Amino acid sequence: MRRLALLAAAVIGAALAGEQKPEPPTVSFRAMDVSVDSGEAALAAYQVEVSYDAKKVKVVGVEGGQAEGFREAPYFDEAGKQGGRIVLGAFVADDKLAGKGAQRVARLHLQVEGAALPECSVKLVTAARPGGKRVKAAAEVKDSGAVGEKGN
Repeated sequence: MRRLALLAAAVIGAALAGEQKPEPPTVSFRAMDVSVDSGEAALAAYQVEVSYDAKKVKVVGVEGGQAEGFREAPYFDEAGKQGGRIVLGAFVADDKLAGKGAQRVARLHLQVEGAALPECSVKLVTAARPGGKRVKAAAEVKDSGAVGEKGN
């Protein structure tokens, strides 16, 4: 009986010694730029929906864009920061600030688990020119790099 106990202890000890601890997940922080291209029309308002994998990505910050009229952070639902889908929207109060063409209207700061770049998609819900009339536009979301890299 004693031999059996010693043998079992040796087998369990060997198994535990060879067992590798799982690596903790790699976490990085990235910035994603959201742009809206209104072509030749002035862009006074927009609403976009950005989707991402909520199991791997958390939105940890939302800031405004580079375009003069959209430098302030857009409106968004706080629950969207961890739910896999965040809706962003903004408007310019001064029509003179409504720019034309492609412009970065927001930047999302993401916490990403794993080494791969996060996959995000964007859907333009609506865009309007000064006065509120809808305008044809396209939206894009693209990686701006790891936070701390040059330019971020």
